Amino acid sequence: MRLLVIDGNSIANRAFYGIKLLTTKDGRYTNAIFGFMNIYMKNFSDVKPDAVAVAFDLKEPTFRHKAAAYYKANRKGMPPELAEQLPRVKELLTLMGIKIIECAGYEADDILGTLAQSCIDSGSECFVLTGDRDSLQLVDEKVTVLLATNRETIHYTPERFREDYGFEPIRLIDLKALMGDSSDNIPGLPGVGEKTAKLLIREFGSVENLLSNTDKLKGKRKQIVEENGDMATLSKQLATIDRNVPLTVTLPELVKREPSPEELQALLQELEFRSMQAKPVSYTHLT
Repeated sequence: MRLLVIDGNSIANRAFYGIKLLTTKDGRYTNAIFGFMNIYMKNFSDVKPDAVAVAFDLKEPTFRHKAAAYYKANRKGMPPELAEQLPRVKELLTLMGIKIIECAGYEADDILGTLAQSCIDSGSECFVLTGDRDSLQLVDEKVTVLLATNRETIHYTPERFREDYGFEPIRLIDLKALMGDSSDNIPGLPGVGEKTAKLLIREFGSVENLLSNTDKLKGKRKQIVEENGDMATLSKQLATIDRNVPLTVTLPELVKREPSPEELQALLQELEFRSMQAKPVSYTHLT
């Protein structure tokens, strides 16, 4: 099986900011919906998957928020112009026969990670479409991360990751734990940036091994690591994608669900997506 799993919030957010505000004649915003579908169609055409699923975040706090109240506390709320489009994105995907997956207490990243692990365990191929580099920790011989950027979609294989970072994909978690992540409000170690964090990972391999070998460090760096070991450990927990989310759907259930063509056409007409109405084969994976 070849699975395409999509980070719904990430791709919708990228679509919203990547396309100027579009509205229907009666004033409803559609740019995020339109952009999302174009990104989906392009990557579906490239991957040619047997199955597709889209993961979305829920508003409820996750286990990370409970572990650290400051986690993502600096995030601004979703713009109302984007928030009003998400239900329509989900409606459109559902009418196309694409499974939407959400799980209280977990982020979309964790759903991506769990489905990716299921593919690894079953010998299937997984392609993770996202705009978030955090998912690069999932890269494996069976898992390719399709990282959507402003210019292109980068296909991250283990070889491509090692070429860019100089270590194995799983060590991205340790990189984030040491250098922190301002977007997620993960602190990391004081005064340790990306360059130093990469040097430490290449030398010690992991946060745990670093903390067990502080005697090999010198001066201020030794002091920083010893005094902030607990913070580095917690930061790594926050940065680690959970691959064991209790999902109620299995991989075979993601394959070829029946679309609703009449309702789909009606929604596309309502959204004034005339170009998509004209070529229905391109927007459904059930051909």
